Order: sequence, then C-alpha cells, then structure tokens
Amino acid sequence: MPTDHACRTAAERAAHCLAPVRSLLLPADDREPSPAEVMPVVLRNYLGAGARPPAARTPGAGRPEPVSIATGATALLMCLDGLRAELTGTMAAWHAELGRRLHAMLADPRPSGRQTDSWQVLGDLKLRAQEVLTAVVDHGRPETAGPRLLVARFALLEDALSGVLRRISVPAEPAVTCASALTAAAGLLFGLALTHDEGPEARHR
Repeated sequence: MPTDHACRTAAERAAHCLAPVRSLLLPADDREPSPAEVMPVVLRNYLGAGARPPAARTPGAGRPEPVSIATGATALLMCLDGLRAELTGTMAAWHAELGRRLHAMLADPRPSGRQTDSWQVLGDLKLRAQEVLTAVVDHGRPETAGPRLLVARFALLEDALSGVLRRISVPAEPAVTCASALTAAAGLLFGLALTHDEGPEARHR
C-alpha cells in the first residue's frame, strides 16, 4: 500500500515536472516585469518611444513559476482518476475533462497553493491510491492483475497526458517530458520505477 513518504515524494516530483509547463501556459502579461524592462525616462526620450532596454540577466529571470506540493498531489489525483476510469470504461469522459482541469490549475497566475494546503491533499492522494490499487488487483482474472498489466495502464496514461498537454498549447517536447515525469511520479505510489528513456518498461520493486 502507498506510504506517506511515497505520496510526498511523488507529489514533490510531480510539482517539479509541472513547473516548466506552468511557465509556458502563463500569459506574459501576468508575470512580474523584470527590472531589465524598466528604462529611465530621459534615456527613453533620447532613444525614442519604442526603445526597449538591453537584455540583462537578473536573479530569478527565466525560472518557471513555482508549483506547490499540493498542486503536484492534485495532478497525481487526476492521474489516479484516469487509471480508475480505464478500469470502469469511463476513460473517454475523464480524458475529455483532463485538459480543462490541467489548464485551469496551471494557467492561474496566482500562487499555486500554500505549503499548509499539502497535508489534506496528500491524505486524499494516499486514500485514492489505495482505492485504485485495490481496484486494479481485484479487476479481471488473477493472472491479468499483475505488474505487467499495471505498467501497460501507466503507458496508456502517459500517452493520454502527453496528448492533452499538446492540446492545451504546450509544445511537443515539454509535453512529452512532463507526461513522462508525471507518470513516473504516479508510479511511485505503487512501488513502480518507470523508465521512459527506453520505452514504457518498468521494474517492480
């Protein structure tokens, strides 16, 4: 069964892989202006109205917007919903809503959650993971409930995540990278070490 440590580790990894995607989805107008974009009035008048200051590297410039552990755990809850939907034949409905839910969560320019919010959502994550694991084990014939079929379900989840991220305007490469990392984070909840550099193979711990 998923442990508290596994849930927190998975949520931290999910938050880390979502940060670049959130940075891509946030409108430029919602980001705080860099000090490099501020030009003295006298210099602007001298150079012309359309002049812009030279690019300058400032501390924190180019870093993705922070994503909280609570947000990472919420994304993993969405992944678990997908695994459960695959078992119950409702994956199409889950897939249809996934893009909207991810975009609403990641494209909000406000802070993505306080650290104190993580305790409740981590508890929900642990409970949901236990429910999904039980459902996977009880689903179908005993010989079809082993690690191999579970890994196949994670491969399907990764493909779905990648496609949904593409549809909400995330470029191909970061979409694939994020989907792979998010699926691997979800695999930690079940004791799976998913390796995506060599295909959807896995080693069951």
